[in-house]
Amino acid sequence: METIMYISGGRWDDLPGTDRLLVESLAVTGPVLWVDQPAPVFRYGDVRKYMMRSLRGVPEHLTPHLKRLRLPAPPLFSSSVGRPITHAISTHCMDKAIRLSGRPPAAVINASPVVAFPANFAGTRLLHLTDDWLAAADLIGFPSNYLRRSLERNLAAADVVTAVSPGLAAKMSSFAGRPVGVVPNGCRPPTRRATDNRRRPITALVGQLNERLDLDVLESLADTELDILVLGPRTESNPVARLRLDAFLSRGNVDWRGYVRPSEVRRLLETASVGITPYANTEFNRSSFPLKTLEYLSAGLPVVATDLPSVSLLECSALFVAGDRAEFVDLVKGALTHHPDQQQREDMRRVAEANSWEVRASTIRDLCGQHIPQDAVTESVRGGHHDR
Repeated sequence: METIMYISGGRWDDLPGTDRLLVESLAVTGPVLWVDQPAPVFRYGDVRKYMMRSLRGVPEHLTPHLKRLRLPAPPLFSSSVGRPITHAISTHCMDKAIRLSGRPPAAVINASPVVAFPANFAGTRLLHLTDDWLAAADLIGFPSNYLRRSLERNLAAADVVTAVSPGLAAKMSSFAGRPVGVVPNGCRPPTRRATDNRRRPITALVGQLNERLDLDVLESLADTELDILVLGPRTESNPVARLRLDAFLSRGNVDWRGYVRPSEVRRLLETASVGITPYANTEFNRSSFPLKTLEYLSAGLPVVATDLPSVSLLECSALFVAGDRAEFVDLVKGALTHHPDQQQREDMRRVAEANSWEVRASTIRDLCGQHIPQDAVTESVRGGHHDR
């Protein structure tokens, strides 16, 4: 199978998210060249160590089917002075890697908010929008007008455009004046199920802790003195959010473990009774498709989530949607006292299997060669039978 180049919105060493989980599944069935988001050489020792290799276009071998190319960036790389230099370095490194490979990639998937598609590339160009970059300036540290220009440039260059949620697809379709398909996030396939006697009355929260969370909901849950297990690093930048997270995580009934390896996350989820997705109702979140919701279902955990558009894609009797803070707390209490019945267990398994990263990788590989109707992609997400 021919190589795919994947330009990520993050670094390989970051907390595994959409890009890495998708690429790991793509690499099961064929070769992939992963390209890091540009990173300043003064901040990252590994970028300095591999800088000369990167400038020569020589990637690092991670697995037999997976290589990694770092993109070194200068100091102040997000400033008006640093951005054009970073762009030139990134283009140079990627072009060198393509020429060095001997056989150019069949497709380039671009999931970065700022990196352009490689120049002089004749294969398929797929732009995969993992977040609403138009609403992301405060979160990722680039000026909004620069993010807009970068998006316009990549939309114009792409042969195929996809987004992780119907809302984001509709917004980007209107913005670009062209069709945008829906390829949502996925999950690891369901494994062995924890028996009820292994589960304890614990509420689990997984993922990065930052301004995207509804802190009002978290504080209300903590006020009930329910046991809450929190797995994930802090990435907040807002001083108010920092103070509120300090207070929440210091509660006696909150057990915060920080970053936890993915295999350990699954083990810990199998000892909890309910998973929560308490996202704030913001423009950025309304376009998102939270990874944690599917991961909970894959681990056999009922889910309580705030009412955001992506929830409607998942038809599952073990997924409960809260309209406000009080209802969220009540739904969590109910899930802690009632074990899932057989129908709910089957629904969780079915939805997780229909939305595995393997399914997503298959869809992406197909899209690199042809268009798939948006309705067909969306139907598989709902948890129906997948015919591959």
